[in-house]
Amino acid sequence: MVMALFVLASYPSISHAGESKESFISISYDIKPGETLYAISKKFYLTGDYEQVARLNGLNPKASLKAGTTLKLSNPLVMDQYTVKSGDTLFAITNRYFSRDHYLSALMAYNRISDPNTGLKLGMALRVPLPSGEGRHTVLKGDTLYSLSARYFKAQDYREAIAQSNGIPPAGSIKAGQVLEIPNPYYYATGAGAAAPAAPVTIAAPTKAYAIEIDIKQNKLYVSAGGKVEKSFAIASGRQGLTPIGSFEIVTKIKNPWYSAKGIPGGDPANPLGSRWLGLSVPNTEGTTYGIHGTNAPTSIGKSVSAGCIRMNNADVEWLFDMIPTGTKVKIHA
Repeated sequence: MVMALFVLASYPSISHAGESKESFISISYDIKPGETLYAISKKFYLTGDYEQVARLNGLNPKASLKAGTTLKLSNPLVMDQYTVKSGDTLFAITNRYFSRDHYLSALMAYNRISDPNTGLKLGMALRVPLPSGEGRHTVLKGDTLYSLSARYFKAQDYREAIAQSNGIPPAGSIKAGQVLEIPNPYYYATGAGAAAPAAPVTIAAPTKAYAIEIDIKQNKLYVSAGGKVEKSFAIASGRQGLTPIGSFEIVTKIKNPWYSAKGIPGGDPANPLGSRWLGLSVPNTEGTTYGIHGTNAPTSIGKSVSAGCIRMNNADVEWLFDMIPTGTKVKIHA
């Protein structure tokens, strides 16, 4: 059984290398007979980097799993795969995973509030988790956590996230026996700060088997298909030794990422992450610390000046975002 828990302290927003990052959603998963860490990683993170699951649970990545053991999965891309039962509706399934009570708990955990009756202070700046990206709310006279949950939690936003991730029209029908992927909607932000309907990135099967190679010595990024280079782009890489070297995968994709270090909203011209983020499966980062992203400093392209991430011109990273699916292999070398 998979149970969704809004238990930890923060939205999985993007930070540069070296900055602290906390989880927002954690789920527990009971291992079934014959399952492997690799299969579980592919199911919930859409990546074969099973060692991240092992590390999180203190397991030997080479050891066999014991059926019935419960794993903790932090910030998974996919929260569950739900088999539709007779009489189910998208609305009922949404409430199974996302409800007003869940949201109230999330809002409290997000802002480290322990008592919903006394935790708010007039003028307090709250961080508001939304499927459309993290928002901000200044506490006004008369506000309560209950009233704010009613204001910001809109079940239809989460229902649309489930529908779009499964290629179903929001008002479409579902059938008994159908398996629905329940996404983590907070990874699929379309812009921060606005309580707009969610528009998650649909995880579709790629039409080509793409691969990415990044040469940080030459500050070039190459996109290949079938072993043939199809596109190349100029990039900016990290200052000496800051960009991780090795083989990784794309594990997160976010439009207009929020720059949490300075609280700069997605889409703001001052945002150094630009218009797109493709997070890399660097160990212990879950795709939120090192990534390929846009920039508001195009003159930096071609130089080794970042804190470890790969910068691209916004037009270039938008092409990459649209063409490259999660799970794409990325090799970085000097």
